[in-house]
Amino acid sequence: MFTRQSRWNLYLIAVVAILLIATIVFLGIRANNEVKDIVEQQFTSQQLLLNQQISKGIEEFLNEKVLLIEIISKQESQVPPDLFTSYFKTIYEESSGFFSIQFINENGTVVSGYPEDDLPIGYNLYENNQSWAFERVQKRQETYITGGVQMFEEELGSFTWVPLFHEGEFKGAILSIIKVSDVTERFLESYGSSGHVYLVDKYGMILYDSSNELQIGNQYSDLKNESNLQQIAILQEQINGTEGSGKYFEDGRGGERIVTYSPIGWRNQRWSVGITNPVSDVDSLINSVYVKQGVFIGISGIFILAGSMWVILLLSKWNKILEEEVASKTREIKQSNELLMSANVKLKELDLLKTEFVSIVSHELRTPLTAMKTSAEFLKEDNCDSSVRLEMLDLIIRNIDRQTRMVSDLLDISRIESGRIKFNPVITNLHEIVNLSVKNMDSLSEEKGISIHVDLPKDLPHVRTDKDKLIQVLVNLLNNAIKFTPQGGNVEISSAEFNDFIEIRVKDDGIGIAHDLLDNIFDKFYQIDSSTTRKIGGSGLGLAITKGIIEGQGGTIRVESMPDIGTTFMFTLGKQLH
Repeated sequence: MFTRQSRWNLYLIAVVAILLIATIVFLGIRANNEVKDIVEQQFTSQQLLLNQQISKGIEEFLNEKVLLIEIISKQESQVPPDLFTSYFKTIYEESSGFFSIQFINENGTVVSGYPEDDLPIGYNLYENNQSWAFERVQKRQETYITGGVQMFEEELGSFTWVPLFHEGEFKGAILSIIKVSDVTERFLESYGSSGHVYLVDKYGMILYDSSNELQIGNQYSDLKNESNLQQIAILQEQINGTEGSGKYFEDGRGGERIVTYSPIGWRNQRWSVGITNPVSDVDSLINSVYVKQGVFIGISGIFILAGSMWVILLLSKWNKILEEEVASKTREIKQSNELLMSANVKLKELDLLKTEFVSIVSHELRTPLTAMKTSAEFLKEDNCDSSVRLEMLDLIIRNIDRQTRMVSDLLDISRIESGRIKFNPVITNLHEIVNLSVKNMDSLSEEKGISIHVDLPKDLPHVRTDKDKLIQVLVNLLNNAIKFTPQGGNVEISSAEFNDFIEIRVKDDGIGIAHDLLDNIFDKFYQIDSSTTRKIGGSGLGLAITKGIIEGQGGTIRVESMPDIGTTFMFTLGKQLH
C-alpha cells in the first residue's frame, strides 16, 4: 500500500517526467522544422541552378541555328543558281536540330530547300493566307522568329524567317523550321526527378509537359484552376521573363510543390523552363536525420522515466551525432551548389565569348564582301585596262577564298563538337607533311620577311595519321606563328622522339602570350584581342580545331610562352611501330 505522501511523490515525478518529455519533443520538432527550412532552401537553390543550365543550353542551341542561317543569307551578294540548296544540305547534315530549311522567293512561293521529303515546293504563302511573317521580315528587314506554330505534321514548330536583300531589293526569305519536340527531346526528356519539367512561351502556350497532364498547344491559364492564385502568379512571372522560384498546393491532391523557373531568350522570342518537385523530395533528404531524432526522443523518454543520470550523457552524445549529420548533409548540398554555380559561370563566359564571336564573324564576312563589291564595281568601268582588271579579279578570288575558309572553320568546329569528324589515317612521312605545310606558308612568310627553319632528323620514324588534317594543324600553327611574329623574325619546326610517340614543336620569337591567358588559348571563339578593330584578323577557331584534330587521333597538344620572347606549340603523334 502506498501512503498518501508516496502517491503525491509519484504524481510529482510523473508530472516532471511528462514535462521533460514534452519539452524535448517540442525542441525536437522545432529543430526538425529548422533543418527542413535549411535543406529546402538549399534544395531550391540547387534546382534553380539546374534550371539555369537547362535554359542556357536550349538558348545557345537555338541561337546557334539562327546564326548559321543568317551567315548563309549574308555571304552571297545575290541568290545563287541552285537557290541555296547546296548550302541548306551542308548545314542540315553537319548541324543537327533542323527539321527543314526552305528558300521562299519574293512572290512568297517555296522554290527550294532541304530535305526534299519535307518540302512543299510550289506552296504560296499569299494564296494560303500564311504571309504575315513573310511580310513582316520584308518590311522590317530583320530576322523574325515565331512562337509555337502548328506544322503540317500536326506538331508544334518554331519558324525562323531571315530576309534576303540585294542592293536594297527584297529577294525573298530563308525559312528554317525546328520542331519543338526535337528541342525537348534533346534537353528536357533526360531530366530525371520525382517532379516534372514543362516549357511555356511568352504567351503562356504549353510547348512541353513531362507529366502529360497538360495538352501541348493549349494556353496554360485555360487548363488550370484560376483559384490557385499562387500557381497563376508563378506563371505570370514566367511569362514576364523572370527567373526565380515559388511554392503552391497542387489542385486535387493537396500536396505542396516547389517550382523553379528560368527564361530562354533568343531574338524576339522568349520561352521559360519550369521544374516542379513535391516538397516530399526535401523530406527524403533528411529522413535519416528524422529517424535518429525519433530514436533520440524515444530513448530519452525511457531514461527520464527510469531516472538514470546517464541519460544526460546519452542525450549529449546523440545530439552531437545529429549535429554532425546535419552539418554533413549541409556541406554536401553546399558543395553540390558550388559545382553548379561554377558550371553556370562557365556557361556565361562561353555565352559572352560567343557574342563576341558573332561580332567578329560579322566583321570578317563584311570585310571581304565590301572588297569584292568594290572590285566588281570597278570592273564594270569601260576604261579598266587589263592589268588592273587582273588585279581586281585576284582580289575577288582571294576574298572568296577567305570566306570559304571561314565557313570551313565553322563546319569543322561543328563536326568536332558533335563527334562527326572523320579521320583517314595512313602511314605518313613527317618530312613530306612538314615541307608541304611550309610551302603553303611561303607567300605569307616572304611578305613579312620571316624565316622558317625545319630541324627534323633524317631517320625520323613514320607516324599513322590523317595527312590532310595534319597539314591543316601545321598550317594553323605556322599561320599563328607568322601573324604574331614581328617583321624579320624566325619560326622553327623541330621534333623530339620518345618511346611510343613523336613530339612536333613549332616555335617562334614573336610577341608571346601572358601566362594568365594560356589556359584559354584552345577555347573555341577565344581571341586575346576580340575587338573588331584588332590588327590581326581571324575567327578564334583555329587553335580549337587544331586541338580537336590532335586529340581526336589520340594525341596531346600544349603551349609554352613568355611575353616578348616567343611561343612554342607542342603536339604528339603515335609512332608507326610495325
